[in-house]
Amino acid sequence: MSAVKAGEAFAVYGLLRRGASGFAQFGLETAFKPLGPCRIPGIIYDLGGYPGLVAGPGEVIGELFTVTDAAVIPRLDTFEEYYPDDLNASRYLRQRVHLLSPDSDAWVYVWNRTVAGCPCVESGDWLEWAGRTA
Repeated sequence: MSAVKAGEAFAVYGLLRRGASGFAQFGLETAFKPLGPCRIPGIIYDLGGYPGLVAGPGEVIGELFTVTDAAVIPRLDTFEEYYPDDLNASRYLRQRVHLLSPDSDAWVYVWNRTVAGCPCVESGDWLEWAGRTA
């Protein structure tokens, strides 16, 4: 998988969204420039306190950013347990995805394991779901 470069789009849907724990933990307020809301194709599941996006016929609420400091990406990859040299060991994969809106491509972390037995977040909005289940 290729490296993420400054100026590229990155979409997040879970703990890396503004207001969630990962956003502040990784200093994304300075590493990412907000572009606004986005809709990511797929379905998210509650994996036990964090979400996982998988391919499917739904849409997921997310936030779109421009990467301003690509040095944060290896730290995010570690957090998401994405190992570019060992995809089978990776819990998530970092992939380029064509968004439903806006009409553009962005990097997104996609779940790389089974979701059997995990509840589906039918609204597609992790922060709303997490607020109700907290």
